[in-house]
Amino acid sequence: MQLISRFFLALSLVFSLPSLSAQNTQAALDYMQNINEHLGDVKGETWRYLKAATQGKSARRVENKRQQLISELKDVKSKISKTSAFDGDGSLRKEVLSYLGLTITVIKGDFDKILDMEEIAERSYDDMETFLLAKDLANAKLDSAFEIFSKAEADFAEKNNITLVEGEKSKRDEKIAKASKALKYYNEIFLITFKATVQESYVLDALNRNDLISLEQSTNALDMAAKEGLEKLKTAEKFGSDPKLILAAQQLLEFYTIEASRDFPKIVDFYLKKDKFDKLAAMMETKKQKDLTQEEVDAYNQAVNDYNKMIPQFNTLTERSNEKREQVLDRWNKRVEEFFETHA
Repeated sequence: MQLISRFFLALSLVFSLPSLSAQNTQAALDYMQNINEHLGDVKGETWRYLKAATQGKSARRVENKRQQLISELKDVKSKISKTSAFDGDGSLRKEVLSYLGLTITVIKGDFDKILDMEEIAERSYDDMETFLLAKDLANAKLDSAFEIFSKAEADFAEKNNITLVEGEKSKRDEKIAKASKALKYYNEIFLITFKATVQESYVLDALNRNDLISLEQSTNALDMAAKEGLEKLKTAEKFGSDPKLILAAQQLLEFYTIEASRDFPKIVDFYLKKDKFDKLAAMMETKKQKDLTQEEVDAYNQAVNDYNKMIPQFNTLTERSNEKREQVLDRWNKRVEEFFETHA
């Protein structure tokens, strides 16, 4: 399953074109525009990074884009640090440098930790929740950093009689805002399904290890997690008027409930009969034929018959379950792609 996470609207630098009133000085306007031109250089790289992040790629898979963004942010910071103060007032330059410094710290430092967390995020629901929370906290830091620049720009404009015309956001900024909203919604739906997905992975692991105790425990936990998720989805709001992601999540969880209530119990039964057969076979090997009782021979023959009957049933069941799992996950992934193509 693809795992997709919330990225950063704060990096969407929405610059309005300032217009001068009769009292504004052209020099002050030129100074602001020069700084904004430097900052505008990072918008393209930021958008490419955000766009990649909204396509379900992990942080590690878009690591090169992050490194490129860090390099570009540092380059812009270096250029602005060489800009002189305006008429003895260095406040705007100072706050822009502070904004860029904080942004670099988050994109570099926080994301280094997020990359490490990503390695274990899919092992448990708690780890995934912590992973997504770390991204949310990084986002909040970036929001705070951008407020530094926004306030400094407004203060500078007021001091120099410049009227900032808000106007409409650029198309790129609208796309980033739209993507951020879609990512936040996706994460909420994803977490509802993820708890059951983790439990299913525990069941499959127990099957691979022939661990009957873990198999039964994990099957019960899967059933509970899937039913809990379905209850949450009943009250989940659609994304605008689009219910497709919720419907896909429901189909995924319904598959898990069928596995837990029908398929996996049959597989457990098979392994119980196999275990009985293995123990009786081992007993038969330790005894000489003349020492075997008729009861032991009958019990062994019955175990052989039961085991042989269940082998083709077991093979058919596992093949059908694997095919259905692949179909359901493929449908979920396609719905996720369609969701982002439409809303991000």
